[in-house]
Amino acid sequence: MSGFLKNKYNIALIVITLTIFVIMGMSVGDRPKATVVEDVIATVVSPVQSFFYNTGKSVENAVRFASEIKTLKEERDRLLLQVDKLQEDNRGLQELGKENKRLREMLGLKKKLDDFEFVGAQIIGKDPGNWFNTFTIDKGTADGLENKCAVIASKGLVGYIYDVRTNSAKVMSIIDNDSAVSALIERTRDIAVVKGDLVLQHEGSCKMDNIEKGADIIAGDCVVTSGLGGIYPKGLLIGMIKQISEEPHEISQYAIVEPAVDFKRLEEVFVIKKTNPVVEEED
Repeated sequence: MSGFLKNKYNIALIVITLTIFVIMGMSVGDRPKATVVEDVIATVVSPVQSFFYNTGKSVENAVRFASEIKTLKEERDRLLLQVDKLQEDNRGLQELGKENKRLREMLGLKKKLDDFEFVGAQIIGKDPGNWFNTFTIDKGTADGLENKCAVIASKGLVGYIYDVRTNSAKVMSIIDNDSAVSALIERTRDIAVVKGDLVLQHEGSCKMDNIEKGADIIAGDCVVTSGLGGIYPKGLLIGMIKQISEEPHEISQYAIVEPAVDFKRLEEVFVIKKTNPVVEEED
């Protein structure tokens, strides 16, 4: 049986060899006419040759297509990673720009209060709700802070410290219901009191009481600290008068004050450290 298979292999090899020689002979030289045998062989071989040629081209195209798909996928993945990195860098630059703006504003405020020492602090906690009526900062007695230290932001007055620990402190803002600030209407120099209000604190606003009925105040007037009361230095911006109304007894009037500080979006603050006044020695 093995001999038969071997003979079949040899016969097939001879046939293939002869076919190759015939094909080579057909392609060499310019002959006016092919023989009958050549025509028969060409008729048999041509479809096979065409089949293998087309199959080879199809395989080549498929391999090239798969390679191009892989290259495109790798390029897409690379571009997606590049886009993600650029978006992250852009977000970082925007945040850095906002932080620089806040710090510049704070520095400008600090220059106005050169006689005082400041401690920068980050807000690390707040009471439930949307508004920062009371919150916690990351500085305390270890940083030289104490109760009733005034707290400000880049835009103006925030409040004061009412509970201080070693490395943290709680701040009551001017919109809290228990807050009261002695105030001065900048244009008219009228004295009043800016208080927190249970209703208004949910709007981020304050109420200014004890305004004489004949006082010359208008919406848009700026309100600053008067310096009375021993907590807040004079001249800190509290906010702007938004609305004026008469009290029910019609003896005095009150105003709604829109704070300069956005008590819905606080991140960092400055605490004004208490400093002992300089006493000149007598001669």
